[in-house]
Amino acid sequence: MLDIRIQNTKSRIQNGLLELLKQRPLNDITTKDIIESAEAIRKTFYTYYKDKRDLLMEIEGAIITNLQEALKEDRKCLTQHSSFPDKEEIFRLSQESFAHTVQVCSDYREVSRILLSPNSDINLLTRIKRITYSEFMHWGKLLFYFNSQHPSTNVHPSPIPVDYLFEIYTGTLTNIIVHWVRSDDRISTSALREIMGYAQTHSPVELIYSTNFDEQADPDQPSHHFNS
Repeated sequence: MLDIRIQNTKSRIQNGLLELLKQRPLNDITTKDIIESAEAIRKTFYTYYKDKRDLLMEIEGAIITNLQEALKEDRKCLTQHSSFPDKEEIFRLSQESFAHTVQVCSDYREVSRILLSPNSDINLLTRIKRITYSEFMHWGKLLFYFNSQHPSTNVHPSPIPVDYLFEIYTGTLTNIIVHWVRSDDRISTSALREIMGYAQTHSPVELIYSTNFDEQADPDQPSHHFNS
């Protein structure tokens, strides 16, 4: 286990970089700036990090590691599902199958918002998309592929190649999470899971037609009132 003093020192340096990223782009931040922001000394910084990008990678790495574990944990409820889920069941399962993932996103929301801002780089977003694509490949097969192979299911062949289908599926769910992290929206984690459930079980056209835009106070803000 990492010494508590080392943890505190590294946290102070990490927070120093995050505070600077709120104000200006990563390319405009120097190691000296980070050291001063963290109220540390040069030797201490280089004891733990090679440079600012090494520091950034460690901050991102903690998010990615926890997100990977949460995705795997959430997948368990799908592997334990003995029957072939229909549309209603998939929606119900979303409340359970996204629980750990959404919680991690909530825990790291403020940090991720900074790292996903224009001031940072696209590395975190790229890494999130990579691991969610890999994990949702498992989810999609559990929810949809094996269901389509069931003899009682009458499924017409899709005109869209499987890799494109998974891009659509994973891209939609990933974009919902990233949008929630980036926005100032106060939507709860349970409401976020519900939105992800709708995204899995309804087409964009269905969602548009079932949304009452007249109920929105601000026409520039998305509505969260669905009639499923």
